[in-house]
Amino acid sequence: MYTLIILFIIIVIPIPIMLRHMLSGRSAYRGVLEGSISAVTGVAFVFLLFWALTGVTFFHVMTTALDRISAADMTQMSSYMMGLDKISPTHLQATAEQMKEVTKLAVPGTLIVFSMVIAYFNYLVISWILIKTGKKIVALPPFRFFALPKSAVVGFLVIYGLAYLTVSLGIIDKHLLMFNLEMIFSFVISVQGLAVVFFVGHRKRIPKVVLWIIVAIFVVTILGETMLFFIGLIDIILDIRKRFYQTNLKI
Repeated sequence: MYTLIILFIIIVIPIPIMLRHMLSGRSAYRGVLEGSISAVTGVAFVFLLFWALTGVTFFHVMTTALDRISAADMTQMSSYMMGLDKISPTHLQATAEQMKEVTKLAVPGTLIVFSMVIAYFNYLVISWILIKTGKKIVALPPFRFFALPKSAVVGFLVIYGLAYLTVSLGIIDKHLLMFNLEMIFSFVISVQGLAVVFFVGHRKRIPKVVLWIIVAIFVVTILGETMLFFIGLIDIILDIRKRFYQTNLKI
């Protein structure tokens, strides 16, 4: 039930905030950001409500459920996968423990990333509907023009510094905080890298089918994800798209 409530909150709560941005002429991406922040705040409230009603935290319940996963469960699941039925129970148990630890650490960051993605598509759908009705609104620019401000790098460093201070004071677990910060920052910077790929593909008039295949390769491979991160980081610092556009104008 709580999963459905969380999903409902992530989808519905940002709508009024994004509508205000659309109709008032404010930045579309700012509307997406504030919408995703409101969704995360709503989810945090659900977690607090869960704790108030049950006396235990949502994360404790999740951890208890994950701790029930054993090597036997992994063996049973692996029997459906080619070749994995020959892996030793010891190795499977180690794999299960690693998966449980990563899952525990990744929950906050995953919720934040998921809220951002849902808010973005939410904004696209709502703005498309309003435009069809004749409303004058601020629509999202094409994804290929998505860009973080150059000050974002400084902002990331400041947040990392504050996070390090928080960890040093023992306010929050080091692994939990750093893991989620790295997840969120890597995601946002990689999104900018992806926007650069779409921009170059559009400028070079690469067929959409080919471009989507290239994008899929970037997204589903470790090397591709790493490249997206560095492309996004370089674009934030050097503004690759602006230089690319100016170069093509001279030609």
